[in-house]
Amino acid sequence: MPIVFKKEKNLKLYLNYSLIFCFVAIFVYGTYFLTGHALIWRLDGAQQHLPLLQAFRKFLVFRWQHPFSPIQQWSWKMGLGNDLYQIFAYYTIGDIFNYLVLLFPATKIVLAYQILIVLRLYCAGLAFCFFADHFDLKQPAILAGTLVYLFNAFLLYSNVAQPFFTLPFIIFPLLLLAIEKVLQGKSVISLILMFSWMLFSNFYFAYILGIGSFIFLCLRYWFNYRKRIPFWRTLGKLAYSSLASLLITAVVWLPEVLAVQNSTRSNGPFANGLKLYPLYYYIALPSQLINGGNRDFYFWSALGFASFTFFAIIFIFIKTRRYPVIVSSFILSGLFLLLPAAGASLNGFLSPSNRWTLMLCLPVALAVAITIEHLNQITPKILKIFTGCLLIYSVWLAVSYYFQNNERLFIPLIFLFLSYFLISTAVHQKIPVRLTKIIFVGSILLNVIGNAIYFEAPYNGGYSNEMLPTDGFQKLVSERYADLDHKLTGKGYRVSTISQNYYLGNGVHMYNAVPSKLNSISSYYSLQNKYLGEWANSLGINQYEANIPLAQVDDRTILNNFLGVKYLFVKKNQKNDQKIPAGYQLDRVSDQLTDANQDSKLNNQTERYVTQNAFPLIYWQNKVFTSKNYSQLSATQKEQALAAGVYSSKSYGLKSAKVTDDKKQTIDYQLISSRGNLINSQQLKKFDSAETYQLLLKPTQSLKNVELQLEVSDLKYQPLTLNQQVKLEELHQQTSANTGILSTNNQLEHYRYLRYHILQGTPDNSFKLTISSPLSSESLSQPQQDQLSFYKTVTGGVLNLGYFQKDFPQTLTLNLSKLGYYHFKLKITAVKISNNYTKQVQQIQKNRLKNLKFTTNQVSGNIKTTQAGILTSSIPYSSGWHASVDGKPVKVLKTNQAFLGLHLTTGSHQIVFKYQTPGLKLAAWLSLLGLIQLLLFLLLKSCWNLIARS
Repeated sequence: MPIVFKKEKNLKLYLNYSLIFCFVAIFVYGTYFLTGHALIWRLDGAQQHLPLLQAFRKFLVFRWQHPFSPIQQWSWKMGLGNDLYQIFAYYTIGDIFNYLVLLFPATKIVLAYQILIVLRLYCAGLAFCFFADHFDLKQPAILAGTLVYLFNAFLLYSNVAQPFFTLPFIIFPLLLLAIEKVLQGKSVISLILMFSWMLFSNFYFAYILGIGSFIFLCLRYWFNYRKRIPFWRTLGKLAYSSLASLLITAVVWLPEVLAVQNSTRSNGPFANGLKLYPLYYYIALPSQLINGGNRDFYFWSALGFASFTFFAIIFIFIKTRRYPVIVSSFILSGLFLLLPAAGASLNGFLSPSNRWTLMLCLPVALAVAITIEHLNQITPKILKIFTGCLLIYSVWLAVSYYFQNNERLFIPLIFLFLSYFLISTAVHQKIPVRLTKIIFVGSILLNVIGNAIYFEAPYNGGYSNEMLPTDGFQKLVSERYADLDHKLTGKGYRVSTISQNYYLGNGVHMYNAVPSKLNSISSYYSLQNKYLGEWANSLGINQYEANIPLAQVDDRTILNNFLGVKYLFVKKNQKNDQKIPAGYQLDRVSDQLTDANQDSKLNNQTERYVTQNAFPLIYWQNKVFTSKNYSQLSATQKEQALAAGVYSSKSYGLKSAKVTDDKKQTIDYQLISSRGNLINSQQLKKFDSAETYQLLLKPTQSLKNVELQLEVSDLKYQPLTLNQQVKLEELHQQTSANTGILSTNNQLEHYRYLRYHILQGTPDNSFKLTISSPLSSESLSQPQQDQLSFYKTVTGGVLNLGYFQKDFPQTLTLNLSKLGYYHFKLKITAVKISNNYTKQVQQIQKNRLKNLKFTTNQVSGNIKTTQAGILTSSIPYSSGWHASVDGKPVKVLKTNQAFLGLHLTTGSHQIVFKYQTPGLKLAAWLSLLGLIQLLLFLLLKSCWNLIARS
């Protein structure tokens, strides 16, 4: 199908599109507002995108007011500290819509955020209209395609949840047009601009769209241009456009690439270890095509188009000779959707996330537009093909319904058969073509509206349930700490909460604590320092996630102290509210909100705890753990080592540090089943879903003032086969039935358990090992492989069950979530928080870097030492850090596996640590070079055109 570049502007098309968009937007966004919700998702929206937009606005305003001041590249507000420029490069800098926030006052940032969400989607529709207008398509067909392009399951979710995911929908169609221009021998300027925008927007988007553009280029060249254009000349234009764009945008993408390579997400298993997807994925995939109200994206295979799409795809396949590029893209997409390796490859060789399906929306929408345009070409023969395909599809959906019972298919099925009825009527009845097209556009319009309402309405798990209330974000910011942060400054210390405790309502947890004047140790971003991740895993922090590497460090006393956590905020009457680390004393409490039914256990109150044992941010140590000694320490011992010395790959001739034995006691135990059997944890078979286990503790002495920690290692799990699972569940049901001989329906129970396990992906390697004490319940969880970015391989970890001043427990409860074979080693230790530890902390506090001064990208202070040692810290290490001692540059060290430090000689010293984003300086020079060469190119081209005209 030819692509024509015409000069006239189809203003009527854009006007009608604008009217239709406004009409549909009333239902798409109005549902949220009608039910009292804002367009702010409780997870990424409230904890990443909106807070970062606020910070970005401040950044832009400051740059405008102080254009010659240093650019802030490091922030102390992002967890322990993070590269602000890299975070901005990933989330905000490349989104050109974010710059419009300058049109709003700071007090209206929440409103601006929501307006920009709608504006992005509107512009995505404009981009498709512009793209489709280059084909031989009339206005009704283009508008129908636009409705499909915009209002599908992918964008109904992402447009609100992660607003910057709307950008590829704007860029991709314009990018393909720019490539087409080069293939037709036109100027490369459009392609340079679009390549630059693609690279500028986000490196992840650039990766996906780059692959999609290359596939389009290959297909378009092969089917349309291989015998018509000069190959090498065209290749030269494409190569120059790519190189020029890479140079121009290096200042954004190069630091971002370096950040990705040094992030916690860079070491995950390829495709989460999957060779094939679980069976439920393949069962559900066909229905995903039209299930626009669905949010079970299953490895991000988010399709959910209007039901007419089903017939449009078949029509394009029937016309393969005329539309080979579209057909080829459908075939490739179908193959990609079948293989986890393809999804992982298109996701940066990480988890098998099919977010690349955002590109599939373009050929699908174009197919709809083409089919609407050529309704008169649907013959009785083609209608028979439609009928056969519809019957096969309906049978598949009916069979899969027995497994999923997905009521969300109700609206799509109505419009699927309505579309068939309209097509059949158009074939057999002589209705004016224009009226027929308008009827089809109307049916697609009603279809997407119905899908949107069902997707969002707060019933049956509708998406609005995950949105913040209208004033929710303002409450989150102002009342996060229940006003207990009122007189706190946040300077020189950090704060935290208790794990699994600080629930704020509406599904909001403290994954991130920005914006706030206090510095929290928890942070939630896609780019996290890989050294922090390695440190967290080395110390067995069971809360570790690639996007949230520390969380609350499982409330372990020494870890909280080491990270400088001075204040803890605790929600009373919520989980783990008694699990307070040693040395933290109740400091203040908020006003109590009494339960309406006078149930004291439901009263809402926040408590603030304070400690005097927080380590300084930067301090001096004169004893070191060598690599050999440190590698022999257990996870618990490595935690204790933080107070005894500092780990450095080079000892510098300093004294060796030791972990003293009086700090912990290993506790013997017996593992007993709830059935009364003595169990070996290295040969544990769980065949009864109701079975639990007790750990009988046998301490050799009375224990007080100890932190109870369980070190789980060599953890392995082998699931039962699907058949074994079902049989055991049936047996358990039969033996537990106690309501009479007719209480069990064996046939129904077999189907119920079979269905359950298929939908759960059984057999799979996921499990949860939970151990509970009177103070806490903690788990080691192996996520399912469909958890994508949150997938990790769990082989062990440390479970902190709380600090016991007295009443040390005699038993603990162990629960295993799934049937199967388990193998693990368990070491139970009572870590003594003794006076010896307190003295170590006090000595560390005396050895702190004094007169700390924080300036842009820099922290400085002075110290006087009586002997050589190592200056260490809880500042995350990065190659971007540079240091000077008394004005002379010195080598920066990585201490304690993940933190900033340097070697220090005896005497008084002035210390300066300065940060610069890795690769930023080089990237800036490359971008300058790129701009210069582009200007020279444009100048030479203008001169050549003048000469040619003369």
